[in-house]
Amino acid sequence: MHMGRILTVIGSVIAVVAMFIKKASSEGEVALAQLSQANPAFPADLDENTITALYNDTNWAAIVFGIAAIVAAVVAILPPIKDAMKRPYAITATVMGVIMLLVGIFATLGAMGDASDLQDAFNQAAAAGAIPIAFTVSIGYGWFILIFAGALVTIGGIIPLMSKSDSAS
Repeated sequence: MHMGRILTVIGSVIAVVAMFIKKASSEGEVALAQLSQANPAFPADLDENTITALYNDTNWAAIVFGIAAIVAAVVAILPPIKDAMKRPYAITATVMGVIMLLVGIFATLGAMGDASDLQDAFNQAAAAGAIPIAFTVSIGYGWFILIFAGALVTIGGIIPLMSKSDSAS
């Protein structure tokens, strides 16, 4: 197996795992249940539907990201495995990697926005006296792993395209 194949498969597996990592954390998570009862604008907890650029308002992005990861992994393991990826497979892997990279970047930026909005809501609740302090909210590292995985898949697809051997054609 060649380096391009290995990076593409590893990036695809990492991407799928990263989609299930906790999306956000906050010391104020315990106060969310009480705050959501008083004000429905607050989420009840920090599940995947709270800080979710991939699952909430852009559910299609999770589907596109997942399909791109699966397609990239499949083209990376298509025979003959002993040779470098064939050119069409390498192009497909590169395109899937770029899609994953872009979705990962936009999803991470969206998650940062969701976390900022929730933190602003904590600030308002603290100013109103509903909670003792304004809690901070941070996104989980899984969002950054999505970007890293997309970059790995992209690089894994580019490596065979840079090869000058006939096996990459």
